[in-house]
Amino acid sequence: MNNAAFSRVRAVLFDVLHTLVDDSGFPRYQLRTLLEEEGYSLDSREFEAVYNRLTAEEYDWEVAAVERPFRTMKDRHRARLEALYRHFRLGARRDLAADIEQLWEKIATSAVYPEVGEVLPALERRGYRLALISNADDDDPVIRALFRAEMPVSFEVVVTSQGVGAYKPDTSIFEHALQGLGLGPEEVVLVGDSPASDVMGARRVGMPAIWVNRREIDFPDGYPIPDARIWDLRGLLTLLPGSGADGQ
Repeated sequence: MNNAAFSRVRAVLFDVLHTLVDDSGFPRYQLRTLLEEEGYSLDSREFEAVYNRLTAEEYDWEVAAVERPFRTMKDRHRARLEALYRHFRLGARRDLAADIEQLWEKIATSAVYPEVGEVLPALERRGYRLALISNADDDDPVIRALFRAEMPVSFEVVVTSQGVGAYKPDTSIFEHALQGLGLGPEEVVLVGDSPASDVMGARRVGMPAIWVNRREIDFPDGYPIPDARIWDLRGLLTLLPGSGADGQ
């Protein structure tokens, strides 16, 4: 843990999915329910294996960061569902456009993690400015799920991959966030769950990074080491004791 890395921090830049919001509304859980309620029977192991493979292909952020032309998150959701329907030979029997819309909106039912409503207001009271950075669309249901929680905090900057036209870990999305805050990289700490898109992306622009390890796994090889690791956001209250307003 490198507490010295946070001595000049004035703002906290949060990833959204798996950092502030869980994935309970995502197709992994909602799609099988949708299909089973309409009489389709899918082998659970095969479904998980296919879903995991397609997700890994569509959401490899290091690939997505350099892929051109840029594709939105909704485009990626659509591509994954199309491929999954092809695998299970469901394409001719399903209204793909309707299913995409239904599953997309279901994402907005995802929940904010329990400690978020405690920690974020506490950080703001300590003088830290709060901001969001997400591999998400401008109207993404993940972000809507967060704002639906109506926490008594203000996010000064909200940066999405669609808004910038680039995915984390591309440096441009982090630079956009820094420009919006009017701060240097040493004055902003990134808080996120992904070693690739969050930790590596932040370190590429010289920003300290805190890894949120909710799954309690080992940090993978091949990525820059985060400045600190926490199990959930309550760890921020120890790492960031205050003075965010003046950077002292």
